[in-house]
Amino acid sequence: MYYNTHGFTLPELLTTLGILTVLTSVGVPGTVQFIDNQQLVTTSNHLVADLVLARSESIKRRQPVLVDNGDGNWQSGWQVYVDLNNNGLFDEGEPILRQGQPLPRNVIAKGNTPVRRYIRYTPSGSSHLLGGAFQAGTLFICHASGKYAVRQLVLSATGRVRRHKDPPASC
Repeated sequence: MYYNTHGFTLPELLTTLGILTVLTSVGVPGTVQFIDNQQLVTTSNHLVADLVLARSESIKRRQPVLVDNGDGNWQSGWQVYVDLNNNGLFDEGEPILRQGQPLPRNVIAKGNTPVRRYIRYTPSGSSHLLGGAFQAGTLFICHASGKYAVRQLVLSATGRVRRHKDPPASC
């Protein structure tokens, strides 16, 4: 007798499930690491782009332009705006050039003392504090787990931003 059956035998099914389990156990952690690392790279790129925009707009408009997080916490986002009255605070009527979104919950961004709350560009393109002293500092962008390379955005007194990558560590 000839039977035409459609389906899988038990050994075929178990072999397929075994291969699928191995591939999943290798692929999923790699994907999670890729996503976490990309969040750090994306945050770094957005912040650098906003700093470059602020510097070029301050030169173009001949007005101070601030990249300001408002509360000393870069994780809550930031604003790029023209400081028309030169007081270092966002006031009604001052044009907002760009609004930075809050960071993902596992990404930490901190600035050392000179850049803790804001970065201010003057019409010459250099960075200065409100009191007139030059502003140079470092923003640290890292993952909460401490498993990934720490990104540093180093601001020089001339207003240029340099990227630096350090070994994995926590902020």
